[in-house]
Amino acid sequence: MSKDRRAAKGSVSILNNRGWVRFQWRVNGKRYTLSPGIPHDRIGLAIAQQRAVQIEQDIRLNVFDETLDRYRGETVERKGTSVVEVFEAYVEFKRQNLDARTMEKYVGLVGHLKKTFRNKAASELSEDECFNFRDRLMKQLAPITVRERMAMLRSAWVWAGKRRVSTGNPWEDVKVKVPPKARPKPFTEQEIQLILNGFRSSQYYKHYADVVEFIFCMGCRPGEAFGLKWKHLNKDCSVIWIGESWGRGRQKATKTNRERQFTLSEDVQTLLMNRRPERPEPEALVFSSPQGKPIDDHNFRNRAWKAVLKSVGVAYRKPYNTRHSFTSHALAQGATPAEIADITGNSEETIFRNYVGGVEGKIKLRKLWNTRDDGEDSSD
Repeated sequence: MSKDRRAAKGSVSILNNRGWVRFQWRVNGKRYTLSPGIPHDRIGLAIAQQRAVQIEQDIRLNVFDETLDRYRGETVERKGTSVVEVFEAYVEFKRQNLDARTMEKYVGLVGHLKKTFRNKAASELSEDECFNFRDRLMKQLAPITVRERMAMLRSAWVWAGKRRVSTGNPWEDVKVKVPPKARPKPFTEQEIQLILNGFRSSQYYKHYADVVEFIFCMGCRPGEAFGLKWKHLNKDCSVIWIGESWGRGRQKATKTNRERQFTLSEDVQTLLMNRRPERPEPEALVFSSPQGKPIDDHNFRNRAWKAVLKSVGVAYRKPYNTRHSFTSHALAQGATPAEIADITGNSEETIFRNYVGGVEGKIKLRKLWNTRDDGEDSSD
């Protein structure tokens, strides 16, 4: 806990207690402390300064509230705080828990807010202005992206409201309707074989044949394969642990921040054992680029993946579709959603919502009753 505002005699100290404001002062020889639930950041400190002044004034005027109720939860009017400042404070709050790729979305939204609202006070932001901002973004971004940005803004104002930075939430009813999107078409068994043979026979990209076979057989996210290390496998490569991923130039936790462990099929085990050095370095990657560096997902997709699919005549789908293909074929062959969820790291709800329906993406309507009378008079 560190001090930010050293108190003279009879005044209030503002302390930093693990990222939260704490007040400390003395009245008539008695020591008081108060944690008002204000974050120790730029906006929070502005609120804390005003709250401290109120306590000091009450002490001087002999109207100090010894119960401290008066100082716990009053809303401080902050008409000077801008729309951009509110969201920037929220971004700083989120920064400690988000990866770099997700943070890019928040930082990008700050740019849109600055361009539209400039120095506009958050207290003067109307719902109509929020709707207009949404409509402007709709001209620049996909509907699903705008929906995500509006959710960020709603959450930011909820966060600000809890910390008494702002009152009300003009973004609350600003929603975006996203048109239904067709499910991705899984690769057929024939297409998978064509792709694998294409990589194995490619003059330029055969180096990636093993990792392509691996992601088709595993149903893992490509980044999870790119981030797989020898320490994540047991000695005979029969058991795998997945809890890390490689993407955007760094090793990180999986998308859902959950780990999973399971026994591999004999085919995958053989593939890995054929690659395994006699004494592998635990931190060494199982799959790497031809230069021995981590595989860059953009380069892999835009160069190797696209080139091979084109050469073998398979309609382009993203490498991530290997995951969808694995799930679809596994369901068609009788695997349960619970089993697939444990292997892929998806929830059972996600499996039912996005994958159940067969490899062809169709659920067949069953005949439940006879609606034809085969020529008999139905008037009776």
